[in-house]
Amino acid sequence: MIELSTGRDIGYDDIEQLYRSKGHTSYDKRMDALFEAVMASDYIVTAWDSGQLIGLIRSSGDLMFTQYVADFVIHPNHQSKGVASKLMDAYLEAADDVEKVYLMMQGPTSAFTRNWLIHKGFETRGGDPSAIYLKTKRK
Repeated sequence: MIELSTGRDIGYDDIEQLYRSKGHTSYDKRMDALFEAVMASDYIVTAWDSGQLIGLIRSSGDLMFTQYVADFVIHPNHQSKGVASKLMDAYLEAADDVEKVYLMMQGPTSAFTRNWLIHKGFETRGGDPSAIYLKTKRK
């Protein structure tokens, strides 16, 4: 059963295991710094399955007007199982008072991902494949 958390009771090994599960990452040689960055993030929402960290969204910003999603990571064994939707819904609920949430995609984005983000309330900006997606305040 998947459990979501906005707490910061995440171990270093949990972070390392999740990020390394994705294969090569720009954080490979800087896991200590990554762990510190995760802990220093304004918003963190994690997904757990039987004590294993399987997903994470984290963002930083000014907590009122703008937040920037720094990472949105789902363990490969748990993709296409609804974990991303649950994480994003919990993140958007936690950050509901923030006026705008920005999410920059890395590299080409599939039509499925673009449509999924639009379904979640984001809007595409520009024709760049790494375009910014914007979530405006829902209230």
